[in-house]
Amino acid sequence: MTGFLAVIAGEGTSATPNIIFDFSSGAGTVTIPVGATNVVAEAWGGGGGGGFGSGFSITEGGGGGSGGYCKSSLALSGDGGKTITYSVGVGGGGATGGGSGPGNVGGDSLVYSGTYTMAALQAGGGGGGATGTTTQGAGGTATGGVTTNTAGNGGAPFTQTGAAAVSGDGGLNGGAGGDGGDIGSAGSAGSVGRVRFVFTI
Repeated sequence: MTGFLAVIAGEGTSATPNIIFDFSSGAGTVTIPVGATNVVAEAWGGGGGGGFGSGFSITEGGGGGSGGYCKSSLALSGDGGKTITYSVGVGGGGATGGGSGPGNVGGDSLVYSGTYTMAALQAGGGGGGATGTTTQGAGGTATGGVTTNTAGNGGAPFTQTGAAAVSGDGGLNGGAGGDGGDIGSAGSAGSVGRVRFVFTI
């Protein structure tokens, strides 16, 4: 599990501290802090891998699609000590040969009930870029967010560059698509997804 915990004082109109958990890999649970009145949960799916640059068709590989993005802002009351479960989607690997097909699809990022009951967020991974043609992979799907559900970027023709990640709160993001390979070269892996929790005390 990779992530960090930060306590940021003085944010918001009430000048109360926020407690932030931010994860870029793995799966687990977070515990709702005692006294928390609200949580903003965000999830970005992993980016798709880039396609292989084909020497046969003399064409670069297509870029991978970016992961979808979900967000829920939920009021809390007396929920301190309860848990929320999460899983961070991996970046899809780039295609390594002309016969290997497109780049790999990125993994889904999930936020769902632990001992605290909530609607599940599912930020889908981006699609892999095409091999032998510069077509981007499709953007990942996004479902379950109470506040926001935004599909990932992707699907552009004649585009070797991986699709840009969707921006969330504060311009933060995760799950950009990997670039397609140059002619005769493997595609790049997509970026890992992300899961972020901001608790207001």
